[in-house]
Amino acid sequence: MGKLVVLTLLGVGLALLGERFVALRERINADREVKPVEPQNCHLIEGIENGSEDIDILPSGLAFISSGLKYPGMPSFAPDEPGQIFMMDLNEQNPRVQALPISDGFDKASFNPHGISTFIDKDHTVYLYVVNHPYMKSTVEIFKFEAQQRSLVHLKTIEHELLQSVNDIVVLGPEQFYATRDHYFTSHFLRLLEAFIDLQWTYVLFYSPKEVKVVAEGFSSANGITVSLDKKYFASRMFCLRSPG
Repeated sequence: MGKLVVLTLLGVGLALLGERFVALRERINADREVKPVEPQNCHLIEGIENGSEDIDILPSGLAFISSGLKYPGMPSFAPDEPGQIFMMDLNEQNPRVQALPISDGFDKASFNPHGISTFIDKDHTVYLYVVNHPYMKSTVEIFKFEAQQRSLVHLKTIEHELLQSVNDIVVLGPEQFYATRDHYFTSHFLRLLEAFIDLQWTYVLFYSPKEVKVVAEGFSSANGITVSLDKKYFASRMFCLRSPG
């Protein structure tokens, strides 16, 4: 009788593992066939050899690019070098990237940029918000873009207990933004287990100086986020929601 119970439990356990494995393959499209496509107008942009994580383009055609992300479980092209923010003018016939210097007083050695978003104030000042992972933590850094000097001035670091494992950000106004949390756990092993079991414990939060709250939850991995031009709708590959405003 005891052996039968053990075999039954073993069979149930293996069946559950098999079901989770199949579900994981479906979520990540592991069986999808990717057909090779010959690029038409694409060409290599030199200077971003360490990879580009995110890009945000201003109405003027200036593009900000975050590069050099180091993330648990993912290979890094330059593990010993800090991340950078690059700029590229898409109005040029042959756009080239330029690394933007960051003002003194900011810990550049631990700079590990992830998602980025820009905000243009009423006086046309451009602010760049950057999800940063210094020492594998999560913060949001606010920079002011100096157009004449082509540089970034660090203004503020935002930290909060809900800003954990932040992936991407979309800015609404001064110190107001939505941010996504792509994992619940911080341990690499537990993150793998989280993805395998599909816990769906990640969320989207709204941040402002007066209020910080979760506005959508129950996602396998809340990833990139963007906003419609009228700022009424916010969307990711995991969800679509309407702004309360």
